[in-house]
Amino acid sequence: MQRSRSNLPSALKEEYLTLVASWFLEEWYATEDDLVRDTDTPYTIGTTRFGRQKQRISNEYVSRRHSWLRVENNGLDIVFSVNGIPCRFSNDNADAPKKRAVLEVHPFQMSLIEEAAPGEAARFVFVIDQGFGEIEEPHVLLLGFSASGQEACRWRSGGILRKLGDAKKTMPAPVEIQKPVITPKRRDQDDDAAASAGA
Repeated sequence: MQRSRSNLPSALKEEYLTLVASWFLEEWYATEDDLVRDTDTPYTIGTTRFGRQKQRISNEYVSRRHSWLRVENNGLDIVFSVNGIPCRFSNDNADAPKKRAVLEVHPFQMSLIEEAAPGEAARFVFVIDQGFGEIEEPHVLLLGFSASGQEACRWRSGGILRKLGDAKKTMPAPVEIQKPVITPKRRDQDDDAAASAGA
Protein backbone atom coordinates (compact mmCIF):
# COMPACT_ATOMS: atom_id res chain seq x y z
CA MET A 1 0.00 0.00 0.00
CA GLN A 2 1.19 3.49 -0.73
CA ARG A 3 0.53 6.64 1.19
CA SER A 4 1.46 10.15 0.20
CA ARG A 5 0.85 13.23 2.29
CA SER A 6 -0.24 10.61 4.79
CA ASN A 7 -1.55 12.73 7.64
CA LEU A 8 -4.59 10.46 7.79
CA PRO A 9 -6.35 10.25 11.13
CA SER A 10 -5.19 7.26 13.15
CA ALA A 11 -8.80 5.99 13.22
CA LEU A 12 -8.50 5.22 9.49
CA LYS A 13 -6.49 2.07 9.98
CA GLU A 14 -4.76 0.44 7.02
CA GLU A 15 -6.67 -2.83 7.49
CA TYR A 16 -10.05 -1.02 7.35
CA LEU A 17 -9.14 1.00 4.28
CA THR A 18 -7.79 -2.06 2.50
CA LEU A 19 -10.97 -4.04 3.19
CA VAL A 20 -13.28 -1.24 2.02
CA ALA A 21 -11.16 -0.83 -1.12
CA SER A 22 -11.44 -4.56 -1.82
CA TRP A 23 -15.26 -4.35 -1.64
CA PHE A 24 -15.34 -1.53 -4.17
CA LEU A 25 -12.99 -3.32 -6.55
CA GLU A 26 -14.78 -6.68 -6.26
CA GLU A 27 -18.05 -5.05 -7.30
CA TRP A 28 -16.28 -3.08 -10.04
CA TYR A 29 -14.85 -6.26 -11.58
CA ALA A 30 -18.06 -8.26 -11.15
CA THR A 31 -19.98 -5.59 -13.04
CA GLU A 32 -17.37 -5.54 -15.78
CA ASP A 33 -17.65 -9.32 -16.11
CA ASP A 34 -21.47 -9.38 -16.07
CA LEU A 35 -22.38 -6.50 -18.38
CA VAL A 36 -21.04 -7.53 -21.78
CA ARG A 37 -24.14 -7.37 -24.00
CA ASP A 38 -24.38 -5.15 -27.05
CA THR A 39 -27.18 -3.35 -25.22
CA ASP A 40 -24.95 -2.37 -22.30
CA THR A 41 -23.71 1.20 -22.46
CA PRO A 42 -21.33 3.23 -20.29
CA TYR A 43 -24.44 4.56 -18.52
CA THR A 44 -25.93 1.16 -17.68
CA ILE A 45 -22.54 -0.17 -16.65
CA GLY A 46 -21.76 2.91 -14.55
CA THR A 47 -25.09 2.95 -12.72
CA THR A 48 -24.97 -0.80 -12.09
CA ARG A 49 -21.43 -0.53 -10.79
CA PHE A 50 -22.37 2.32 -8.43
CA GLY A 51 -25.53 0.53 -7.26
CA ARG A 52 -23.65 -2.65 -6.48
CA GLN A 53 -20.87 -0.82 -4.64
CA LYS A 54 -23.40 1.14 -2.59
CA GLN A 55 -25.33 -2.02 -1.74
CA ARG A 56 -22.11 -3.83 -0.82
CA ILE A 57 -21.35 -1.20 1.82
CA SER A 58 -24.92 -1.50 3.13
CA ASN A 59 -24.75 -5.31 3.19
CA GLU A 60 -21.42 -5.31 5.01
CA TYR A 61 -22.86 -2.93 7.61
CA VAL A 62 -26.04 -4.99 8.08
CA SER A 63 -23.95 -8.16 8.47
CA ARG A 64 -22.53 -6.73 11.74
CA ARG A 65 -19.18 -8.39 10.98
CA HIS A 66 -17.31 -5.07 11.14
CA SER A 67 -17.69 -3.14 14.39
CA TRP A 68 -15.87 -0.16 12.84
CA LEU A 69 -18.32 0.25 9.91
CA ARG A 70 -21.54 2.25 10.11
CA VAL A 71 -23.92 3.60 7.46
CA GLU A 72 -24.95 7.15 8.33
CA ASN A 73 -27.09 7.84 5.26
CA ASN A 74 -28.25 5.01 2.99
CA GLY A 75 -29.63 7.16 0.16
CA LEU A 76 -28.03 7.48 -3.26
CA ASP A 77 -25.72 10.03 -1.60
CA ILE A 78 -24.55 7.34 0.83
CA VAL A 79 -22.31 8.32 3.72
CA PHE A 80 -20.66 5.56 5.75
CA SER A 81 -18.30 5.84 8.70
CA VAL A 82 -15.00 4.03 9.04
CA ASN A 83 -14.17 3.96 12.74
CA GLY A 84 -16.32 7.07 13.30
CA ILE A 85 -15.05 9.09 10.31
CA PRO A 86 -17.75 9.79 7.68
CA CYS A 87 -16.76 8.88 4.13
CA ARG A 88 -18.28 8.92 0.67
CA PHE A 89 -17.28 7.14 -2.53
CA SER A 90 -17.31 7.73 -6.26
CA ASN A 91 -16.14 6.13 -9.50
CA ASP A 92 -14.17 9.08 -10.83
CA ASN A 93 -10.76 10.37 -11.85
CA ALA A 94 -9.01 11.36 -8.62
CA ASP A 95 -6.78 13.88 -10.38
CA ALA A 96 -9.63 15.60 -12.25
CA PRO A 97 -12.84 14.73 -10.37
CA LYS A 98 -16.23 15.65 -11.79
CA LYS A 99 -18.66 13.94 -9.44
CA ARG A 100 -20.45 15.58 -6.54
CA ALA A 101 -19.39 12.96 -3.99
CA VAL A 102 -15.79 14.10 -4.50
CA LEU A 103 -16.37 17.82 -4.99
CA GLU A 104 -19.04 18.65 -2.41
CA VAL A 105 -19.37 18.41 1.34
CA HIS A 106 -22.27 16.24 2.52
CA PRO A 107 -24.19 17.41 5.62
CA PHE A 108 -23.08 14.22 7.45
CA GLN A 109 -19.47 15.35 6.96
CA MET A 110 -19.95 18.87 8.38
CA SER A 111 -19.07 18.09 12.00
CA LEU A 112 -15.47 17.18 11.13
CA ILE A 113 -15.13 20.18 8.81
CA GLU A 114 -16.24 22.59 11.53
CA GLU A 115 -13.75 21.16 14.03
CA ALA A 116 -10.75 20.87 11.67
CA ALA A 117 -7.58 22.89 12.00
CA PRO A 118 -6.44 24.78 8.87
CA GLY A 119 -4.93 22.36 6.35
CA GLU A 120 -6.09 19.29 8.28
CA ALA A 121 -7.94 16.53 6.41
CA ALA A 122 -11.58 16.69 7.46
CA ARG A 123 -13.62 15.28 4.54
CA PHE A 124 -12.87 11.84 3.13
CA VAL A 125 -13.85 10.24 -0.18
CA PHE A 126 -12.95 6.84 -1.62
CA VAL A 127 -12.39 7.24 -5.36
CA ILE A 128 -12.38 4.17 -7.59
CA ASP A 129 -10.11 5.39 -10.37
CA GLN A 130 -9.03 4.06 -13.77
CA GLY A 131 -6.89 7.04 -14.64
CA PHE A 132 -7.34 9.46 -17.50
CA GLY A 133 -9.54 7.97 -20.24
CA GLU A 134 -10.31 4.93 -18.05
CA ILE A 135 -7.49 2.92 -19.60
CA GLU A 136 -5.77 1.63 -16.46
CA GLU A 137 -6.71 -1.18 -14.12
CA PRO A 138 -8.90 0.34 -11.41
CA HIS A 139 -7.46 1.19 -8.02
CA VAL A 140 -8.92 2.87 -4.96
CA LEU A 141 -7.73 6.15 -3.49
CA LEU A 142 -8.90 7.67 -0.25
CA LEU A 143 -8.69 11.43 -0.60
CA GLY A 144 -8.76 13.64 2.47
CA PHE A 145 -9.74 17.28 1.94
CA SER A 146 -9.28 20.25 4.26
CA ALA A 147 -12.13 22.56 5.23
CA SER A 148 -11.13 24.84 2.33
CA GLY A 149 -11.42 21.95 -0.15
CA GLN A 150 -7.69 21.41 -0.71
CA GLU A 151 -6.42 17.83 -0.87
CA ALA A 152 -4.61 17.23 2.43
CA CYS A 153 -3.83 13.53 2.22
CA ARG A 154 -4.06 10.59 -0.13
CA TRP A 155 -4.00 6.83 0.44
CA ARG A 156 -3.82 4.33 -2.42
CA SER A 157 -4.86 0.69 -2.36
CA GLY A 158 -2.71 -2.04 -3.75
CA GLY A 159 -5.62 -3.16 -5.93
CA ILE A 160 -6.99 -6.63 -6.45
CA LEU A 161 -5.39 -9.09 -8.80
CA ARG A 162 -7.93 -11.02 -10.80
CA LYS A 163 -7.18 -14.69 -11.25
CA LEU A 164 -8.71 -15.75 -14.53
CA GLY A 165 -7.45 -19.32 -14.36
CA ASP A 166 -4.24 -21.29 -14.22
CA ALA A 167 -1.96 -20.85 -17.20
CA LYS A 168 -0.79 -24.46 -16.86
CA LYS A 169 -3.34 -27.20 -16.46
CA THR A 170 -2.52 -29.81 -13.88
CA MET A 171 -3.69 -33.37 -14.26
CA PRO A 172 -5.27 -35.06 -11.26
CA ALA A 173 -3.20 -37.75 -9.55
CA PRO A 174 -3.93 -41.26 -10.83
CA VAL A 175 -6.18 -43.44 -8.72
CA GLU A 176 -5.71 -47.20 -8.78
CA ILE A 177 -8.92 -49.08 -9.52
CA GLN A 178 -9.23 -52.81 -8.98
CA LYS A 179 -10.11 -55.00 -11.90
CA PRO A 180 -13.86 -55.79 -11.89
CA VAL A 181 -14.98 -59.33 -11.11
CA ILE A 182 -17.13 -60.78 -13.88
CA THR A 183 -19.51 -63.65 -13.07
CA PRO A 184 -22.46 -65.13 -14.94
CA LYS A 185 -25.83 -63.72 -14.02
CA ARG A 186 -27.92 -66.01 -11.83
CA ARG A 187 -31.55 -66.39 -12.55
CA ASP A 188 -34.17 -66.97 -9.90
CA GLN A 189 -36.69 -69.79 -10.36
CA ASP A 190 -39.55 -67.26 -10.80
CA ASP A 191 -37.70 -65.70 -13.75
CA ASP A 192 -37.29 -69.15 -15.37
CA ALA A 193 -41.01 -69.91 -14.98
CA ALA A 194 -42.01 -66.52 -16.44
CA ALA A 195 -39.65 -67.08 -19.38
CA SER A 196 -41.10 -70.52 -20.19
CA ALA A 197 -44.65 -69.09 -19.99
CA GLY A 198 -43.75 -66.54 -22.67
CA ALA A 199 -43.81 -63.46 -20.50
